[in-house]
Amino acid sequence: MSSGLTRLFLALSAFILVLTGVAAAKDSSDRHYLAIQEQYKLDYKDSKFDVAVQQLFPTFVQAKRGDTFRVERCISCHVPDLTIIGPQRAAERLAKDFLKYEPKHAEIAKTYGLTLTHPATITQQLYDKYGEDSYATTDGFHPYTIAGDKPGTVDTVKLPGFIPKFLSPAQNNGRELGLDSVGCITCHNGGRLSLTDSESHLNLIINPEFTWTEGASLYYKYCATCHGGLGEGKIGPPLANQDRLGYFNEDYYYRCIEYGYTDFEHLGSVMPAWGSAASDFHYDPTRDKQPGKVTRVLSEDQISILVQFIRHWEKYETLP
Repeated sequence: MSSGLTRLFLALSAFILVLTGVAAAKDSSDRHYLAIQEQYKLDYKDSKFDVAVQQLFPTFVQAKRGDTFRVERCISCHVPDLTIIGPQRAAERLAKDFLKYEPKHAEIAKTYGLTLTHPATITQQLYDKYGEDSYATTDGFHPYTIAGDKPGTVDTVKLPGFIPKFLSPAQNNGRELGLDSVGCITCHNGGRLSLTDSESHLNLIINPEFTWTEGASLYYKYCATCHGGLGEGKIGPPLANQDRLGYFNEDYYYRCIEYGYTDFEHLGSVMPAWGSAASDFHYDPTRDKQPGKVTRVLSEDQISILVQFIRHWEKYETLP
């Protein structure tokens, strides 16, 4: 009996040691941002931050829920001394470093309409254009219109902007909040607590202004009839539903739009395939409600913009 317990104890001890080793190895591998910070200090000799002390932000009121902060880790890699140098210099460095370190910067800039000028603060002018109290328009003046529920009728759609009202100057006693207060997630989405490239950039909105405006033009042309003017859902499911947005990643939404009814998740549905047919799709006239042949309507870039447009509906409080 005693020898059996001894063997069990030794086996458990060995297992715990293995788990500890795996955890330590993962922790070390997840700290690649430290090398990025060291390179940043080489690029900007005036940087006076300590890589041993990781900054956690943002600092606006809604970033705290009870005694728990809704922190984000974006500045672990992007301008890690943001809270020291301030929003103006940080905004300049964001654009400069993107050009320097992103191998596909020209392609990304073209696809997503990047001007390479990042706002430093949320001014009243910026909020009036992209804030929650404004709405998407076809030409800067006229809101979008879609077919109404009753035949022959037209509905006017007022799609709220992506900057939350709680970040507006009016909600902050006239003060224009800067990057050092606002952070990144309220506009760009993404995995705010992750430290690896793949996880932190998951569900990322690359250029909020472009994907909100260009995405709206695509959405109201191809999607609103089935999914509703504000993503509330009609024939199709509600795209603005926070449970769906919090659960599904961008790859799911991309497959939905690209493959539609030809993908295994939507077989037999009325969802059109706006791009191409899934490689394993076989037309079944008794099941499929769409024609067997698929003709590309939206480019891959347009589908990516639509996916990021849908992400604009994910509220700040919904993020984990």
